[in-house]
Parts: sequence; structure tokens; C-alpha cells
Amino acid sequence: MVSTVEHVVDQIAEATLSQNLATTGGAQMVANILNKSQNAAAKAMLESIEEQDYNLASEIKRLMFLFEDIIGIDDRGIQRLLRDVDKKDLAMALKVSDEKIQQKIFKNMSERAAVVIREELEFMGPVKLKEVESAQMRIVEIVKQLEDDGEIQVGGRGKEDIFV
Repeated sequence: MVSTVEHVVDQIAEATLSQNLATTGGAQMVANILNKSQNAAAKAMLESIEEQDYNLASEIKRLMFLFEDIIGIDDRGIQRLLRDVDKKDLAMALKVSDEKIQQKIFKNMSERAAVVIREELEFMGPVKLKEVESAQMRIVEIVKQLEDDGEIQVGGRGKEDIFV
């Protein structure tokens, strides 16, 4: 009985949250909260919002920056980012990342540094997903700070700047 009541309360809360966010423009607030959440939790919340309001979920996704979005940073921005990223965090973050992300990172670092990171990945062994996500979140925070400081530009973020 209690779980049924909790389920109904959760559904009402989700519907109310979705409706309130749509009317108050809180998509940016939710994106900020989800950016600070663990990837698995953020994805689950986003899927729940998407079931209630696809357009709101799309807006939140557009405003969010995930580790996978590093692929949208130009080579110069990646090189700038790599100066501030701890190499242990980088290796940990790349442990389960997509091959395209790894290639993007490796092509923007010295050959010697890339070999060191590749070796660390090879010999790292099993790690907790929580540790990988924490390392990715630390890198995402650096990306956001560099973007806020105007040192890098993240592609596909709805910016109006057009370069010709």
C-alpha cells in the first residue's frame, strides 16, 4: 500500500514539476542541477521528464553539458582544457568513454603524453563507475569554468556567435 501511495505521489510531483518548469522557464535551473548530478541519476531524471514533456526535456538537454559533449569543443579548446585537467582524472574519465572522445583527446596532446595516458588506461584494471563519473564531472566543471571565462567555446550550445 505504501509503495502505491509513493508511486502516485512521485507521478504527481513529476507532472507538477514539469508543468511548473515549463511555465516558469526553469529549464536552465534543472540543467544546472542535472549537470551536478551523477550521470546515471541525471539520465534517469531526464528520461522521467521526457515521458511527461518531450519539449521541456529537449530544452534541458540543449542547456546541459555532459562529458560526451567534449566532442563539440574545437581542437584549440581541447588543448586549453588539457592544461587544467589532472592527468589521473583524464585517464579515469576516458576509461569508459566513446572511442571518438578518446581520439579527440589524444590527437590534441603530445605523443608522449598520449602514450602515458593510453598505458595508464591499459593497466588501470576495473574501477568503480562512480569514480569514473566523478572524474568526468571534475573535467566538466573545468570546461564550464573555461567557457564562462571565455577561454574556450563549446559547440552546439545554442550560442548566437557566428564566425565567418
